[in-house]
Amino acid sequence: MINTSDFDINLVRLFVSIIDTGTLSAAAKRHGTTKSQVSKNLKKLESLLQTQLIRRSTRRLELTQQGEVLYQHGVGMLNEIEAAHQEIQRLGSEPMGNVRLSVPTGLGELILQPILIEFKKKYPQLNLQIMFSNRVNDLIESQIDVAVRVVSEPPKDYVAKKVSDITWRLCASPYYIRKNKVNTENIKGLVNLGYLCPSNKLYETLNLSSDNDNFKIKMNPKLQSENFRFLLEAARNDLGVVLLPSYVVEQDVVKGTLKVLFPEFSIKEIDATLYILTTPKPHLSSAAIKTLTLFLQEQLSFLFRH
Repeated sequence: MINTSDFDINLVRLFVSIIDTGTLSAAAKRHGTTKSQVSKNLKKLESLLQTQLIRRSTRRLELTQQGEVLYQHGVGMLNEIEAAHQEIQRLGSEPMGNVRLSVPTGLGELILQPILIEFKKKYPQLNLQIMFSNRVNDLIESQIDVAVRVVSEPPKDYVAKKVSDITWRLCASPYYIRKNKVNTENIKGLVNLGYLCPSNKLYETLNLSSDNDNFKIKMNPKLQSENFRFLLEAARNDLGVVLLPSYVVEQDVVKGTLKVLFPEFSIKEIDATLYILTTPKPHLSSAAIKTLTLFLQEQLSFLFRH
């Protein structure tokens, strides 16, 4: 019976090298040691196994039957150890665990869907739970690990990474603009498509300002929703002037289905900032949280720069 506490896998590795290289001298060179040390370790291995493994002759080494068995099993053992090592390295470099992500409905549907699908393809071992909601306010109570939010000020109880400033734009279809001859004078009664915040807060008056001028617009919402896609579709169908974030209307403006009104003016009280929020107390999935956060920051920063 072999005392496994005395058994050294390095002795098996050396034995396999002796057979693979064909001589004690070549095995010594491979392992950066001396021929005498290789011979000493071979004798130690034979002593532990209480059997002769190699018959020595002046011209070549010949395996005994026991040596053949050890060689075959030794090669398998070393291959398994290498495979385990590679798997451990892979697991160490690939994030594992569960991450709960909360994203606003509009941003999630219009911007984040392909980004998150790409992330999951890149990190298949990570369990990702995504909540599309505008109504998750208490992120810690909801056990949210990462949140993407467009707010004027980030919550103090989370770590906030700024991604980009978000501007809001007044838009309408070219047909609606022509039909109503929209200008700074009559716009006051035409902003009739309104974003309804989860808190039911609605801006009654907008202050538009530029370097040379400023004016106010009285909101006149006849159709309200917290769903950006619905309001966008309403504006496309000539129902009125809509106030939406620039990333929502960007593609329609490029296509010409919507036109930005007063692009030289900014709406200071409603413009906000896109943040990625993370928990201040890392847990077992902290590596996964960091990976997701960096991925989102990189992808979103690129999108909002272009």
